[in-house]
Amino acid sequence: MNMNSDNIVNNIENEVINKILVSLCSENTELYLVGGYIRDLILDRRGYDRDYAIKGESAAEFAKKAAEFFNGYYVLLDKDFDIARVIMPDKKNTLDFASCVKQDIYEDLARRDYTINAIAYRIDGEKSGLIDPHNGANDINNKIIRAISEQNLIDDPLRLLRAFRFAAQLNFNIEDKTLNYIKTHKSLINRVSVERINVELVKLFESNHTAVNLDLMKNIEFLDEILPEISIQRKIPPNLHHHLGLLDHSIETVKQLEINVQDMPEWVKERLNQEPAANIKLVSLLKIAGLLHDIGKPSTWQIDELGRHRFIKHEEIGAEQAVDILKRLRFSKNSIKYMTKIIKYHLYPSQLLKSDEEVTEKAILRMFRKIGEETPEILLIAMADRLSARGPEITENIVNNNIKGLYWLLEKYKESLEKEEALPKLLSGHEVMEILDLPRGTEVGRVLKALKEAQISGDVNTKEEAINFAKGYEYKKKETE
Repeated sequence: MNMNSDNIVNNIENEVINKILVSLCSENTELYLVGGYIRDLILDRRGYDRDYAIKGESAAEFAKKAAEFFNGYYVLLDKDFDIARVIMPDKKNTLDFASCVKQDIYEDLARRDYTINAIAYRIDGEKSGLIDPHNGANDINNKIIRAISEQNLIDDPLRLLRAFRFAAQLNFNIEDKTLNYIKTHKSLINRVSVERINVELVKLFESNHTAVNLDLMKNIEFLDEILPEISIQRKIPPNLHHHLGLLDHSIETVKQLEINVQDMPEWVKERLNQEPAANIKLVSLLKIAGLLHDIGKPSTWQIDELGRHRFIKHEEIGAEQAVDILKRLRFSKNSIKYMTKIIKYHLYPSQLLKSDEEVTEKAILRMFRKIGEETPEILLIAMADRLSARGPEITENIVNNNIKGLYWLLEKYKESLEKEEALPKLLSGHEVMEILDLPRGTEVGRVLKALKEAQISGDVNTKEEAINFAKGYEYKKKETE
């Protein structure tokens, strides 16, 4: 539900941060709240990042005053353009200050990316009402992403990608003329630093409307500019197992992830909302892995004598190829390790369920041991992969049985976590070191982990059994490999 203009004005004027900033203004200062924060107020969404345009004094110097008052962190973003940031003590809220372009708020708004971000309100003294020369509020109400001008996109090509990020976050539509601008100038994205692209990609993949925008990016070949490695996927056609070509299947997998995440139990949702790195949620990394999960298929593609398509070990080769892609996109080592693990093991759960023999407790625990705490994500991507592949040989019964089995494995994993929490600690790390004459290190952790799994399965229940298990660990390890 959108706020009306009176409520927006009241919200802005009554906000404590704005009142304090006004008190810091010099006599001739004009201070405007601009951009996304006002957009989010109109949408009745909570925003944490505030942008201010300032006229009459240096934005950087004003930011220093604000940082000192709030006991925040001052960051000079651009000395030449007089742009600075204040990170508030909670490290969640940020205040960005920039000098008005040509010391004119209308000129400033005319240089912005999209109409929805080109709205201002003067918060010091003089009551201006909302300043909206480009009808941004109207576009917000109609859910439209519209460029202010073609030149503004050329001036900062990151704005080409930001259109899809905003569309995904807000569930808006990019209007045709703007989409045509992006298509015309798509190659300019290669001039932008990879670090800036990374930030936008993470935000795009975190939203609930990623897939539809990836599809749009694919249609105008903008996705190929950002991820040239996926262009070759366009050449892999549908087959007996897949009703879609490979690139469409990869995007459909992201779509199915978005749908399935909404239906997951709360404990899974809470895990996916974790931030292993600043401002990067696991759900975003999971969906990026979803887009890349079959990246190894083009290099492993074979058609056998019966005309069947084969992609032998594509999951392992794809995980290796993804490392280079994700390094190029400047993801951290831990994020790359997380995503490539999901890619490497995305077939494992369904392969376990398809085995001719009955799925034993030991086989399940062996899988949990191998894929570890990423088990929920790997089960999720296995579900999405199954739901995205419905070729002529894949019956509804096959799909339903596979999904049912994957949900069963998720329940088994949750049970194993609960059992693990309730288990008594039979041996300490020091005791394992003494029993096996091991130095402190990762091998001790492996023994303790294997011991815990043996407790979960019921094979070990007492201290004596734990000691015997530890003594026989080397043999047991070889047996299970």
